[in-house]
Amino acid sequence: MTFEQYWTIMVKRWKLAVICFVMVGLGTYIGTKLMIPLYQATALVQVSVQSQNNQADYNSLLASDQLVQTEAQLAVSYPVLREVATHYRGLTSESLLGEVTATAKLNTQLFEIDVLDPNPVRAAAIATDIAATLINQQQQTLKQNNQLSQQQIQQNLTSIQQQIDAATAKQVNLEANGGGQGKIAVVQAQLNSLQQYKNQWQAILAQLELTQAQNGNFLRIAQPAQPRLQAVHPNVLLNTGAGFLAGAFLGIFLTIMVEFLDTRVRTSEELARLLNWPVLATIWKANKANKEDVIDPSGHSANSESYRILRTNVGFSSIDKPLTSLMVTSSLPRDGKSVVASNLAIFMAKAGKNTLLIDADLRRPTLHIKFGLAGDRLGLSNAVLALSMSAGKPMSVPSASPFPRVSPPIVSNFSFEQYTYTVGIPNLRVMPSGPLPPNPSELLDSKAMERLMTSIASYGAEIVIIDTPPLLGLSDSSILASKVDGVLVVADITRANKKNLKQVKSLLTQAGARVLGCVVNKERHSRHNRPYSYYYQQNEQNSHKKSGRAGEPSPEVLADTLHHAGKQSH
Repeated sequence: MTFEQYWTIMVKRWKLAVICFVMVGLGTYIGTKLMIPLYQATALVQVSVQSQNNQADYNSLLASDQLVQTEAQLAVSYPVLREVATHYRGLTSESLLGEVTATAKLNTQLFEIDVLDPNPVRAAAIATDIAATLINQQQQTLKQNNQLSQQQIQQNLTSIQQQIDAATAKQVNLEANGGGQGKIAVVQAQLNSLQQYKNQWQAILAQLELTQAQNGNFLRIAQPAQPRLQAVHPNVLLNTGAGFLAGAFLGIFLTIMVEFLDTRVRTSEELARLLNWPVLATIWKANKANKEDVIDPSGHSANSESYRILRTNVGFSSIDKPLTSLMVTSSLPRDGKSVVASNLAIFMAKAGKNTLLIDADLRRPTLHIKFGLAGDRLGLSNAVLALSMSAGKPMSVPSASPFPRVSPPIVSNFSFEQYTYTVGIPNLRVMPSGPLPPNPSELLDSKAMERLMTSIASYGAEIVIIDTPPLLGLSDSSILASKVDGVLVVADITRANKKNLKQVKSLLTQAGARVLGCVVNKERHSRHNRPYSYYYQQNEQNSHKKSGRAGEPSPEVLADTLHHAGKQSH
């Protein structure tokens, strides 16, 4: 689809898009306002590692950075959070785990402990408490490790001292008893080795004590957490903006989806785009209670101009190819095809064309009712039957034929006079359906029907308008579509269905019919609709019959006078 088509969809269903935009945006705003605000407090902890020498080498810096990362992870570990949770009523380590985060600050010896809590004072207290608990636990762990190391070193020194004492006693004994010089030298060498070993362990113990003194407080609270009076969650402005944005996208998505899933056709533009047929006219919804608004609408009615437009457009479609027979059909019953066929025939006749209107709906005929003809009069079925019985014999057209003779007769003893009737409108004759046959499809597809269509040309009618049954579910219209010069499809815009209209197009294409276009029927009245608004004020004025001044004709009388004058001019 093009951008213009998407824009048309948006303009058509803008209310749905606006509703989604407003509802989602306001819902997000209200939901955000109803959420419990959370306040954040941050405590900074410093990790300081002192080198054994005065030079800060790369290994010391790397160890310091790794230690910061390690201590940040330990700050949110279960041992720390479990102990902190015991300091507050109703707080558990699991709930605390969802409120606490620890993040190392890049290229520093600092990491921060962030706590979210509905109470800003409590959030600050918990953040500081976590830092203090971590420091306390690390100091206890370091102290325990140093004590174990010192105990191990003391045990080693005690063992070495015992060995030294034993060697010293042995040396004294050898010297007192006059032992050999070689044995005394061996004992002396052993004493020297043990003394060196003792000195090494004493140096290690001294270094351990020095390291414990230097790094005993390698963690310290650089900045205690302070209560913040401004909530950090939820962010009303951000959430509301995101809600309106999501509502806009949702509205656009739903608008497009509803359009694609909607099976109805609501505008003439949609109808033309769906079928790729031109819309020849738009007929407004008429008042059924007033027969004059339905059949042969008067001059002040908007539909009178609509049928003139239809008549003109039908005439334009026959410029390249002659059009003598026109079939009017629809997809379903009650689409108004019979009314359109009747009025088109009336307005054709008013334009001075010899017009013949045939009711080919042999299942539910209505034209005899619309024109006030008796239901038992002879009509189409009688004419077809007469032609089938007198096939092949010459026919003479009576001199009293209302239409001029244009070609030689084909069948004898056959006269259109007994099957067509005048209805009080010059240049118009109507052929009702006649008695309903048991097999309408076979009758319309018979050779006699073909001869009837040929005989109509010799009858002198300039245009023959045929009212047929609906296309869907019946074969009658498909049969006649191939026998006429043009087809007019009537669509009730109040209940037009895409699936039905596509089936109509498929059936007419298979029949090889020449479709002139569509007629949009039963369009709703609206003073905001430009074509109808021109007639709206005039109709309003005509409704006030008593508004005329004394001695002057009322607007209704004047309109009727002009209407009758127009009929006489035709």
